[in-house]
Amino acid sequence: MAGFFGPGCGGLSRVAGRFVLRTVDGAADLLMEELRGMASVHSVRQVSVGAVECMVDGALDELVRCPLYSSVAVDGAVVPALAWMRRFGSLERLPWSTNLVVAEVLTRLAKVRPGQCVVDPFCGTGTILLSVRRRVPTARVLGVDRDPHAVELAARNLHHQALVRGLAQALPVSDGSVDRVVANLPFGKQVGSHRLNRELYPAVVRELDRVLAGDGRAVLLTEDKRLLRAAAERGRGLKVVRERLLRYNGATPTAYVLTRISKRAKSR
Repeated sequence: MAGFFGPGCGGLSRVAGRFVLRTVDGAADLLMEELRGMASVHSVRQVSVGAVECMVDGALDELVRCPLYSSVAVDGAVVPALAWMRRFGSLERLPWSTNLVVAEVLTRLAKVRPGQCVVDPFCGTGTILLSVRRRVPTARVLGVDRDPHAVELAARNLHHQALVRGLAQALPVSDGSVDRVVANLPFGKQVGSHRLNRELYPAVVRELDRVLAGDGRAVLLTEDKRLLRAAAERGRGLKVVRERLLRYNGATPTAYVLTRISKRAKSR
């Protein structure tokens, strides 16, 4: 490896070497897609469900800005300067805050477009909304959470952008006004309980049916999988169109993508 340390981002400038980047298990394909769009990266290949290998020859700017990996080894040596927190800084967090890389995965599954309205009804400290703004700076974001302390921390992270203390099952938005909903639901472990989720999940799905636009899309992460599937199946307006299993920190949640049921399908 040549020319790794030098002026530039955090003491990094240009590099020629073999990189192995670590993401969450189940997201390697998304990381590969982004790496293949970088001018200085080539020979990209998946080496495990959570790791991607590539050759880098050139400026590191694009790689430094990529938020889909948490750590990197260069020719076998771990490079602390390319760790997530060194690249993007520290955030106000709670023990149950969304994993930073997982938030980036959910944002990509949501396929947010410029100018769209994006709501996180369980925003916590705002991790997912920060990811949305990082990827689509012109998106209009709204965070809702019942915990006043979480909303206070989110305000610090998001520099007091649109944040409301409220309930996910009673969002302060009009019918059909939301383009995307992206949320890390209470798993019923650190936050809430399975018993509470039996009432919460159906209520949330009904509320999403109310607020989502005709071409709206929701991405919901949970480990309480049967409950969410059942809530979607019982609902009249939304259906699960995609599932992605993720593994990180001992958790194995699934990200569910929901869209509207077509009028033709409803009439059958």
